[in-house]
Amino acid sequence: MMSRFTSYLTSRTAFNGLSHRDSFVRNVFVLMTGTTIAMIVPVIASPLLTRLYTPHDFGIFALYVSIVSVISVPITGNYDSAVMLPKKDEDAINLIGVCLAVSLFAGAVLLLLSWVFAGEAGALLGNRHISRWLPLVPLTAFIMGLQQTLSYWANRKRQFKRLGTNRIIESVVTPALNLALGLRSWSVSGLIVGLLGGKVVAAALLGRSVWSEKRRSGLSLKRQVMFEQARRYGDFPLYSASTAVLDTAALQVPVLLLTRSFGPGVVGLFALTTRVIGAPLALVSQCIGQVYFQWIAEARHRNDEASYVFKIAGYLVLLVSGPVAAIVLFAPSLFSFIFGAQWRIAGEYAQILIFPLAVKFVVSPLGAIMPATGNIRLGSLWKMIYFLSTCVILYIASRFQTRTFLYVYCIHDSMLYVCYFFLVVRASASTRPVPVAR
Repeated sequence: MMSRFTSYLTSRTAFNGLSHRDSFVRNVFVLMTGTTIAMIVPVIASPLLTRLYTPHDFGIFALYVSIVSVISVPITGNYDSAVMLPKKDEDAINLIGVCLAVSLFAGAVLLLLSWVFAGEAGALLGNRHISRWLPLVPLTAFIMGLQQTLSYWANRKRQFKRLGTNRIIESVVTPALNLALGLRSWSVSGLIVGLLGGKVVAAALLGRSVWSEKRRSGLSLKRQVMFEQARRYGDFPLYSASTAVLDTAALQVPVLLLTRSFGPGVVGLFALTTRVIGAPLALVSQCIGQVYFQWIAEARHRNDEASYVFKIAGYLVLLVSGPVAAIVLFAPSLFSFIFGAQWRIAGEYAQILIFPLAVKFVVSPLGAIMPATGNIRLGSLWKMIYFLSTCVILYIASRFQTRTFLYVYCIHDSMLYVCYFFLVVRASASTRPVPVAR
């Protein structure tokens, strides 16, 4: 396997194919330009935010984001990721209609439940401060689902510059609202309203673009076509959506367990680490994954099975090695200097958390192979295992000290994502039929 890895890294032929076929590398860099700016703005704003908001505020906000993240995944029935697959735009635009209909229904049900059971949910989560914000969760999740759906359309149409610009706008609006409301002492509400405001603006801009394209192209939503597409891609809500929820929930388990066992102050320190380090890595990873998904989907339409898994993984390892070294060597001093002395511990957390974050950075974009090659069930199996093992192992670890918890989290996540990488390799070698509209 190592020889195969080396050959992919050094093969001039593979590089030429990767660079020119469908302009993969160019598209990645176009999207990464916007993504890089979108990363820099929140990081620049963070030193100001940490002086306006306390670790307790960040802890409650992190819990809110965790809940929204879990709910926003299935709110579209996971039909959003299928928007990339039909050959005809008519079918793809009707899949967007399916996503919108499913999201509206799910959001209405969740809104009712959040009003009725807000107090009980806060007690269950171990943080009663979150109860007053739970009715906003369905709205935020709906906007996030809509934004993700529209992003898939832009990705399908290779509008990577538009996606990059959209991320820049969101990255500016969100901290601007955070800072403005923080100066008015809005506490955690300033963080939540800032998040919602940024998502609304980003989704609205994408929606306006898609609506204009729809009118120019003469595309229309038809109930019969929507039902046909919903049936054709029925595996997505049946298998992909349910396990995607487990996958996202597994990512939020640390926040939930830290909240119950150690309080919002520790969660706030953990959240700053993931905000400053994890979020930028996740943005770049998502950007590469989006282009890779589009590239693989179109390659399959041409009966081209080349996936370049090892080559892309090698480039990602080289890309993340510098940040890993910097965090390991200097994180506590940097956090203390940039964010204030009370955040030095977050830098010590970063020295531990950078390793699983780096492994996810390398492996996550390659996971686009699973839906693109029809290996949804294989990916779903891993997500189920990941969720169950995360819940059990981290629940046991939460009985010990915070650092022990973080070390266990680091080892577990790194090992599971390495296993996922080998599943991706297997999926790239053996594909299953993906339902494609004729």
